[in-house]
Amino acid sequence: MQWLDFVSNVITTTVTTGGLLALALFLGRAWLLERLKGSIKHEYEDKLEKLKANLKAEGEKQLAQLKSEIDQQAEKLKIAAVSFSDVQRATISRKIEAIDHIWSAVRRARGAIPGAIHIADVLTADELLNMDANTAMRPLLEQLRGLKPMDIAPKLFEDADVARPHVGEVVWALYCAYFGIIIRCLYLLQGDARGTNRCWFRDATVLRMVEGAFGESALAEFEKLDIQRLSWLQRQFEQHLFSAFDKLLTGKAFSEAALAQAMEIEKIVAEVKASQGA
Repeated sequence: MQWLDFVSNVITTTVTTGGLLALALFLGRAWLLERLKGSIKHEYEDKLEKLKANLKAEGEKQLAQLKSEIDQQAEKLKIAAVSFSDVQRATISRKIEAIDHIWSAVRRARGAIPGAIHIADVLTADELLNMDANTAMRPLLEQLRGLKPMDIAPKLFEDADVARPHVGEVVWALYCAYFGIIIRCLYLLQGDARGTNRCWFRDATVLRMVEGAFGESALAEFEKLDIQRLSWLQRQFEQHLFSAFDKLLTGKAFSEAALAQAMEIEKIVAEVKASQGA
């Protein structure tokens, strides 16, 4: 019986000690894990705070650099805008002066056109062809024969070309075409021995200039006229001229077709001047 008690006590003591030891190990392990977790968390939080601080400092630095660059670009744009505005104002001012110069040249040129051709403008083709046989037409005929186109031509242009760099080729071509037709008209109205040349509106060069300046449909309309062809040409010229002035002042670009047309007109006018010894 005593032996059994002894064994029972030993077993009880061993179990109790083992349990206590296991409990101590478990508690120690839990404590160690908590310490380790706390240490890692603290280290992580410390590093995270440092990273946040570094990122904030770097971000503020980059933001300051970006703001500085934006301010510099804004200042450059401001200077450029002021410069562009000054240039634009100067350009518009020169265009206005050039337009005024061209229009003054148009009015001055009108005054240089002999009144005889305005009288001839109300005559039909048959009346022009039969002027030599009509005694009532003799005073007008003498005036037409006395025309000196080469003396009048310089008065139609004078210093109009001063405005050419600022009004451009389209406006200049219109000017040259219209007054080129006038010069051709003056030349042909003098007539030849048979008087056939007086029908200036049938002249191939005149028709080319009319089409070049005002277009194919305008040429068709021109060819159907019986009288007042010069008056019709003046209206066409002024309409196209004012339209070109409007484009210049509003900054609209002329089409490639319009520029090519202008070059063709100038070519025709040059041919006319060469053929007439201008």
